[in-house]
Amino acid sequence: MSGKDTDFEIRKRLFEEIKKFTRAEQEELVRILRRNTEDISENRNGMFFDLLTLRTSTIQDITTYVEFCSKNRVSFEVREKEMKEMVEEIGND
Repeated sequence: MSGKDTDFEIRKRLFEEIKKFTRAEQEELVRILRRNTEDISENRNGMFFDLLTLRTSTIQDITTYVEFCSKNRVSFEVREKEMKEMVEEIGND
């Protein structure tokens, strides 16, 4: 696999993860893009950008943020499951 394919695959995975973002996560993504002075198009349907044209440093920042969001999501799900189990235990006493 060439370096270009690797880069494309990274961007493709980012795209799949970004599609799952909440509104707050999307807003932070826009802040990352603006902080890195990337081109963003805006209209009444939302904000748009081209993952293929982003600089490598921006992709690294987004990757770091996506990893943070994924870890947060997993942590939240674990805590939510634990809370549900505790409520069930209290209800069974």
